[in-house]
Amino acid sequence: MSDPVPSVIAEQAAVYLTDLQRVLQARGLLARVLTDAGRLPRLRVINPEATTLVEVVSASPREGEWLFWWSWAQPIVEVAYPDRAADRVGRVLAVAVAAPDTA
Repeated sequence: MSDPVPSVIAEQAAVYLTDLQRVLQARGLLARVLTDAGRLPRLRVINPEATTLVEVVSASPREGEWLFWWSWAQPIVEVAYPDRAADRVGRVLAVAVAAPDTA
């Protein structure tokens, strides 16, 4: 079992995720910050038009810089840019539209 996340880190992460949550909700996505004692908060994001499209985003520091992170542990963007993060999350959760069959 991993060590608990320090409360100061968890609290700051929740602030950043709440900022991103507001931007995503304004764009029509469902988003909820999930918190559990001793764990890093997460932001669960769902496309309401296709509820199987779900992503879980986190926020944590790396080398002194706070970043939003994909669930697969790749950075999205710095937390100073929640609009950019929302753009990227929105693209990942977008419903693909099939091209018309021209045959």
